[in-house]
Amino acid sequence: MPATRKHPKKTRSKNWVKTVTTSAIDVPEGTMNKPARQVADVLLRKNKGKTPGSINRYIQFYLNRGGTGISQTRKKTLTRAMALIRDSK
Repeated sequence: MPATRKHPKKTRSKNWVKTVTTSAIDVPEGTMNKPARQVADVLLRKNKGKTPGSINRYIQFYLNRGGTGISQTRKKTLTRAMALIRDSK
């Protein structure tokens, strides 16, 4: 007798991250379009009570949400900002 599934396989939308919103980190408008040093400084200054890890998770979320719409140079810049934040404390 062939094995049967109790539940049908769930399908996920490939763009599920587009529907997620967050207000855990305070990010002023246009911050993510600045150079790495300025991005790191603004995020650290605006989110003094947050750990560097939570700020970096927000940047990674931003990168994931942008998907293919973010250029390679912008990704490298934001990755550098994450390194600056990690090394700041």
